[in-house]
Amino acid sequence: MNNLKLKTIILLIASAGIFGIGCEAPKEKDTFGLGDEELSTVLTGVLLNTNFVDLRDGTVLDKAQSLIWRKCSQGQVYRSNENDCRGAVSGTLFTPNDQVLWGASRFAYCNTNTWSCNTRTLPLTLLANAGFITTGFSEALNTCAALNDANGFPGWRVPNPFELQKLTLGGRTGLLANFPDTVESLYWSSWSVQDDTTGEIAITVNFDRESFGEEKTVQKIEKTYVRCIRPAVATSN
Repeated sequence: MNNLKLKTIILLIASAGIFGIGCEAPKEKDTFGLGDEELSTVLTGVLLNTNFVDLRDGTVLDKAQSLIWRKCSQGQVYRSNENDCRGAVSGTLFTPNDQVLWGASRFAYCNTNTWSCNTRTLPLTLLANAGFITTGFSEALNTCAALNDANGFPGWRVPNPFELQKLTLGGRTGLLANFPDTVESLYWSSWSVQDDTTGEIAITVNFDRESFGEEKTVQKIEKTYVRCIRPAVATSN
């Protein structure tokens, strides 16, 4: 949708609110080819996306939460000229030149289905080693932590479920405006499941079309995708 069309829709909605008070009019089923639900999603995305600023350096700033997101999923390579995530030479070992994943890699929450990779106090957050009987090793944590040395900024980590879900509130079109080439699959959050007494599962958020934004619990040794986040660094003017 181009900017003129979107501005026209917003103007019509505002006008209806001003001049339609006290009047009963037929319900509008379709606006410029958009149904009520789709139009609501688009307008929600417009409002929410005002908090996101594409820094055009491979990161996106969430002004409301003062957080910096990686534009690309882990394993993808940012292309500065195109401002996308298609810089990987190939996809995976089994899918070279993949034009769906664009090199996105999958990672395990933990190398064991135990409490070894997260705290035991709420929220049950991913960490390097919880001091459990079995030594924990988290691929998801390590892929984000490795960015601390590469980019010189501290604090890269796996986001929690609420942070991931905020990316989905404007719909998939709104997401792709700032995070192109997002894989239609599950992304790890940093939280284990509170009432899982055996410590076997953790929380993911779904980025596919059918279950977009929904949480799903997954065994910790399973591998899926990761998008890293860190606190924004304050800069002086």
